[in-house]
Amino acid sequence: MYPTVSTSFREGGICVITFCNPPVNALSSTVQSKLSEALNSANKNPSIKAVVITAVGAPGFFSSGADISEFSSLSKGKNPFTPEAAHCYSAAEDGQKPVIAAIDGICFGGALELALCCTARVATAKSSFSLPELKLGIIPGLGGTQRLPRVIGFQDAVPMMLMSTVVDANTAKTMGLVDIVAGEPIRAAIDLAHKIRRGGLSRRPTIDRSDKLESEAKCAKIAEQLSRTMVPKLARKGHLPQYQALIDVSLYGVHHGGRKGLQEEARVFLALVTSPHSLGLIHTFFATRATTKLAIPNDPNPGYTGEAAKSVGVIGGGFMGAGIAAAMLNVGIPVVIKELNDELAEAAKKRVEKNLGKHVSAAANLIVTSEYKRLSKVDIVIEAALENPMLKQAIFRELQAICKPDCILATNTSTINLDLIGKGAPKAHKEGRIVGAHFFSPAHRMPLLEVVRSESTSPGVIKDVIALGKKAKKTPVLVGNCAGFAVNRMYFPQSMVASFLVVELGIDPYRIDRACEAFGIPMGPFRVLDLVGLDIGVAVGGVFETSYAERAVPTSSMIKSMLAAGRKGRKSGAGFYSYGPGARGGIPNSEGIAPHLREARGNLEKEYKEEMQRRAEKLSDTDIVDMILLPCVNEGCRILDEGVAVSPADLDICSIMGMAFPPFKGGLMFWAQSKFGGSLGVKKRLEDFLALSRGFPLFKPSFALSRSAAKVTPIGERVRPMLSVGSPQDIVIVSAYRTAVGRAGRGMFKDTLPDDLIAPLLKKILKETGVGMDEVGDIITGTVLQRGDTGVVQLRVAGLLSGLSETVPVKTVNRLCSSGLQAIVDGAAAIQAGYYDIAIAGGIESMSMASMKNTELRPNHLVRRRKEAASCYFTMGETSENVVEKFGISRERQDRLAVCSHARASLAKLSGRQRDEIVPITTRVKVIDKETKKVVKLEDVVVNEDEGVRLGVTMSRLGKLPAVFRKGGSTTPGNSSQLSDGAALVMLMKRSEAQARDLEPLASLKAFAVVGVDPAIMGIGPVSAIPAVLQKAGLNKDDIDLYEINEAFGSQADYCIETLGLNRDIVNVMGGAIAIGHPLGMTGARLTVSIIHELHRRNGRFGVVSMCIGSGMGAAAIYEINKSGKNARL
Repeated sequence: MYPTVSTSFREGGICVITFCNPPVNALSSTVQSKLSEALNSANKNPSIKAVVITAVGAPGFFSSGADISEFSSLSKGKNPFTPEAAHCYSAAEDGQKPVIAAIDGICFGGALELALCCTARVATAKSSFSLPELKLGIIPGLGGTQRLPRVIGFQDAVPMMLMSTVVDANTAKTMGLVDIVAGEPIRAAIDLAHKIRRGGLSRRPTIDRSDKLESEAKCAKIAEQLSRTMVPKLARKGHLPQYQALIDVSLYGVHHGGRKGLQEEARVFLALVTSPHSLGLIHTFFATRATTKLAIPNDPNPGYTGEAAKSVGVIGGGFMGAGIAAAMLNVGIPVVIKELNDELAEAAKKRVEKNLGKHVSAAANLIVTSEYKRLSKVDIVIEAALENPMLKQAIFRELQAICKPDCILATNTSTINLDLIGKGAPKAHKEGRIVGAHFFSPAHRMPLLEVVRSESTSPGVIKDVIALGKKAKKTPVLVGNCAGFAVNRMYFPQSMVASFLVVELGIDPYRIDRACEAFGIPMGPFRVLDLVGLDIGVAVGGVFETSYAERAVPTSSMIKSMLAAGRKGRKSGAGFYSYGPGARGGIPNSEGIAPHLREARGNLEKEYKEEMQRRAEKLSDTDIVDMILLPCVNEGCRILDEGVAVSPADLDICSIMGMAFPPFKGGLMFWAQSKFGGSLGVKKRLEDFLALSRGFPLFKPSFALSRSAAKVTPIGERVRPMLSVGSPQDIVIVSAYRTAVGRAGRGMFKDTLPDDLIAPLLKKILKETGVGMDEVGDIITGTVLQRGDTGVVQLRVAGLLSGLSETVPVKTVNRLCSSGLQAIVDGAAAIQAGYYDIAIAGGIESMSMASMKNTELRPNHLVRRRKEAASCYFTMGETSENVVEKFGISRERQDRLAVCSHARASLAKLSGRQRDEIVPITTRVKVIDKETKKVVKLEDVVVNEDEGVRLGVTMSRLGKLPAVFRKGGSTTPGNSSQLSDGAALVMLMKRSEAQARDLEPLASLKAFAVVGVDPAIMGIGPVSAIPAVLQKAGLNKDDIDLYEINEAFGSQADYCIETLGLNRDIVNVMGGAIAIGHPLGMTGARLTVSIIHELHRRNGRFGVVSMCIGSGMGAAAIYEINKSGKNARL
């Protein structure tokens, strides 16, 4: 069992001590202790004349040095390096017998310090030497600062340590660090040991040598020069004290002698290794190495580690494409670049050659072409074209046709959904060959590679792209498929918050940049915006405003004004800074931006502006940095909770390598954890900023952060609720399915009878559960618009067509928009009462086949006596406008909720997240001639996706739609639910019945409540219904993992969410009725089916469904996920 230290004896009294600690032969405290024991034993054995220390078991390594993982215990007051362990160094140096280091491979850090203690060093030609400790925020702590100058001289030793220089064996011999370079180091070391015994070489301890050490005066002069010239470049404006400390400690030993120098070195080392900057750098060191050590879910071949492509195609030879090509060529991978024409191809070639620099000879492996066919044999194609979804789809269509069947098709997109791009190559997407390979600009220099997986990407493809990234000397991080992926999504709040601080709080933008740069970030947010280009910033910001509409904010009027004036940033010569000859880094230009800032602040109310400015006066630079960064931490918590990133450490590396967060602070999430003590501290700080800013949405703690804070867990740790077993008497759902939701009158269900929507669901549920055709006690569906006996007859027909026995009765329920939920509750109540054991319940609505207009309803003349009674006749649109007027719901709030609904529904639809809950329906559609209005044919179709979801809905597009229910109103078709067709059903029984049938319950119905409200503002129903159902269940709103609140209108849905104080992160996470549709009778059942499936996907426990009800009511139910058994299906 590793680690091991063994001894063997050679002729002539030579003892060979061999240590082994794969994979890199780290000198852990255990190894050091065992080496110490072996050296002590050898020194006491009179038959041993000399010792050789060597290593095996880690090809390419003598030893990587000390085990850095043990350093963390030092910060907690524990020292793993006992005196016995450290004794191996003094035993090698001060022992009675010569000790020779026989080195074959890397000899870094503590290993080199051990070798320096030896009498002499023998190495193979492939060996290399370095003291890289300064990269970890420390100095060599085992004598390196004292012994290396005594072996190779102060002049060479100190710069070598400052720069963490790696020295090859031959150079080391020239310097005097190595005595002999030999092919067989142990044999050569034994020969050298005999020579030393015979007096052929000096045996003076290294620490006492001075023959290579310059005079004190010269060393002091060298130290002064290095402090003046090198330290400022390395110390990051004083953030990294180890560089000056190294010089000071090394010089201390010159002045006071090596042995006193060792004591000073130990003191300084201990102070540094427990410092925040060292802890940050050590965390960064391990986090960088951990990014690819992950288990990919549903991996059929976990033993496969991936294979880097042997040839790479690149689409587009622009700035990014040329950088990707250069990165591949630099490591010997042949590249084919596809450009639009020969002229662009020639320009691409020149860009690549420029990127290669002194390695331009690698361009011999480059082919630049304007023909797709030259890509037919490459192993992977990386598309780096313009950020245009249709263009990318067209490119992938061509690639699918021309590339070999196993070719990986990758995109370098930074914002576009992979599933959307995959629509251009559906076969390749289905096969799992489409993946994101997001390089950062410039691609041949920046170290980070986001490997983006979609729901379809195969584990093997992911591993191959990771392997390619590693071969190209990148650090790959696996991330999920969403707008911005990990890096850009995590950091999108930064520029939005920065603009808010300037415009709303009146803080000088240059002060913000200075504060961030003093913190250690190379460029503040406004310098970054200038570098990227204000126009690009606006375009990218628009993507995030659409994708995360509930919290992202529009581009500030200040930025728009600057763009209108031509101030685009560095590329136009002026942005927030001015650029020109001798001012490449930019010069602050307060006068240039003043009119744009005045214009933006001029739009603010005077009292508000003055109040906000008074609040801003109290803010320190530290406050400003926290306000800039903590919203990014908050977004990072969402990213982790959604599974977009694997670990907080991955996000740390993303922040360091993707956005230049200072590595000595350990990365964004590590910094927040260290500074604020965990989630609770971050949440409190954000809440302070939320209050100070009067509700700026990016300061509102995310649900993930809030739940983590409630459990007092570290930042980024995914908190999931404990599940209960449940009671045998619980009413449970054992099967839950729905149809897709079709667009009424225009969609694929417009000619489909309601019975033909219900029957396939019944068949699916009966087949899945194995329940007999005569065992169902009742079929209950909610339906609203079918008049008279229509609904019952259609339901009876559907039951019989599905194969159910004629003995199974049916009934319909009509509580308007809650009818589907009411049907489920009625079935549960009947089972609980003992009327029967099994029910199938849900909802159905064909708004295509039933008019919304009720010509049979006659108003009662007595309603004049009571206003509330008269209000029952209001159209639903009128009630929406009443909510708007009574509660001051702005058009902007309504439209923003609609944008959010479509964005979330689009993501769910593209990824196929709801595929498992939808039963595909095969039906026929009448194709009507536009001119004659006659049916020309019947077309067979399969409907398996919600039709109303629109990709890319924006605030500006919705803002152009007129109000339709009231002149001067704000309720529009864009912020109202859609007229739709669809059906949803669940099977209900007691838990004891399910157990008897060996059926795994999907969820239990925990509580239900229905309430009345003012009919004139019927949309507020959930505001009363949700508290009522929570009280019945003995829960509070923070116990709930997901909410599904029907979006009848943006006005009422937004009011309910805001009034109830719900966290929008968990409300309608897959979009709502504005995007998906609102088939009146189906809705309650659709919400039920969807929330159960999503709770399982997220490992949640409680879900609430709720809706308003026409004529002034509200309903809500709570579903609970219990512990899964052996037959869990979701």
